[in-house]
Amino acid sequence: MKTPVTVYNVIILDKSGSMNSIARQAIDGVNETIGSIKSAQRNNPDQKHLVTLVAFCGCEQKVIYDNVPAAEVRTLTDKDYRPCCMTPLYDAIGTTITRVHNAKSKDDDVSLALVTIITDGYENDSHEFSLTAITSLIESYKDEGWQFTYIGADHDVEHVAFTLHIDHHLTFEKTGAGTQAMFAKERRARGRWLKSMDQVMAEPCVTHEERTRRIKDVNQQEFFD
Repeated sequence: MKTPVTVYNVIILDKSGSMNSIARQAIDGVNETIGSIKSAQRNNPDQKHLVTLVAFCGCEQKVIYDNVPAAEVRTLTDKDYRPCCMTPLYDAIGTTITRVHNAKSKDDDVSLALVTIITDGYENDSHEFSLTAITSLIESYKDEGWQFTYIGADHDVEHVAFTLHIDHHLTFEKTGAGTQAMFAKERRARGRWLKSMDQVMAEPCVTHEERTRRIKDVNQQEFFD
């Protein structure tokens, strides 16, 4: 018998001004990703999928969905996502994952967290979180079994992911077709990760420590094609 599990799907999406050229594709890609999360919920009744989406720029961190059950997530529109100004990447990551961690820590069920960060540029406007603070948070949450993915364009994505202590990264071409291809790869990787985690949850009852170790082992695998 599978262990019931809550999956925290967290998307942190850059909406700085430079994202304007692919705004339509970003909206469509997020909606398709949400569609895949809803499908996972329907196909796996033992899983409870929650969705958090934060779109950030120098003006605001816009919390569009805040741990909303997948079935209740509405369609993202251009009224929700209007790129402008700067890229406070560290603040967006730090604030979002801290809030989700606080909610997750109150969950009595076994839970997983998948954090996807999408940006087209370097950090340039954070005031609350430093690089040191962010890497400390990420390392701490990874030790609890969280999975992080850094997806980027127009900068050294591999280097930034390494600097942030994020194990998985994906570089995309900032064109309409490139953005669509990126979201398609992200959805396939998400599906593979969920399938692997489903196998972990189907294993015989184990201690919390052993299950966390197995989850961390899965998180070390590469799921992008």
